[in-house]
Amino acid sequence: MINAAIVGLGSWGRKLVGSVQGKSDQIRFSSAVTRTVSKAEDFAKTHDMALGDDLASVLADPAIDAVVVAGPNPLHVPHGLAALDAGKPTMVIKPMALHLAEAKQLQAASDKAGVLLALGYNRCFMPEIVELRRRVRAGDLGTILHAEGNFCVDRYLGLKPGSWKSDLEQSPAGSLADHMLYNMISILGPIAEVTTVASGRATETSLMDTAATVLKFVDGTSGLLTAIGATGNYHRLVMFGDKGWAELRGTGNFSFQPIGGKLEEIKFPKFEPEHAQLEAFARAVTGEVEFEISPSDAVHGVGVIEAMGQSAQQGKTITLS
Repeated sequence: MINAAIVGLGSWGRKLVGSVQGKSDQIRFSSAVTRTVSKAEDFAKTHDMALGDDLASVLADPAIDAVVVAGPNPLHVPHGLAALDAGKPTMVIKPMALHLAEAKQLQAASDKAGVLLALGYNRCFMPEIVELRRRVRAGDLGTILHAEGNFCVDRYLGLKPGSWKSDLEQSPAGSLADHMLYNMISILGPIAEVTTVASGRATETSLMDTAATVLKFVDGTSGLLTAIGATGNYHRLVMFGDKGWAELRGTGNFSFQPIGGKLEEIKFPKFEPEHAQLEAFARAVTGEVEFEISPSDAVHGVGVIEAMGQSAQQGKTITLS
């Protein structure tokens, strides 16, 4: 059983705790760190966690086996660095960092300490994503020619100017598309070029609520990403190969159309990806498995997202080194 601490008890931090506390024999949270203790006292008591606002004291506790960083985006890097420097295997909820240089700092700290750095991204554990990876790696789709991802939500419509969530620096153009981007990278490999067109037409903030991105992968595969933060929910990932295509749409839905064959459709049962993600992290901490998204892929993803914002601002294609 991994005895973990969580940094940040906002809505997502609470969701993570609730997904495993008392429900997993592989990981539990014994400590939590939050900026405003009074707001989280009842939650911490209900979930049998020690609560405080002093991260250093928690990191100094030898009983803490690992740390999950789940606070506001601007704090992911300093909290992650502190945990890694303390020698704790660390999961940083996406975005791991806002800039490639910062992500490289995290990876360097992980390498120096000799401990795991994991990207907290729940969707890569969903069964339809697992099935897509399996089919592609087994060669069922043949050579992948093109991939498309859409991640559309309404969450930008409720944002007001002044919060970190409505800051273009914290949420650059197209950043919502990271939900599909990380799965593309884990399956298809690194990206060489990024071209993004973005606009902000539907909110009161400076955010680019709509972004379209053309990707060129290192191996020559092409890709498209669409990210909209001001419309109804629409989630889709499709990969086209020279033996057929496979599509994920919504939650739990997988379709495979082989050339010359019948359409295959699978509806997966309800699944809790946060639970699966944290248990996978626990197994990676103990060395039982490798974490699904490698640190290098996680760092590369940060670089791609940064390049998307640069492309939208500069109106040109950005080449990644």
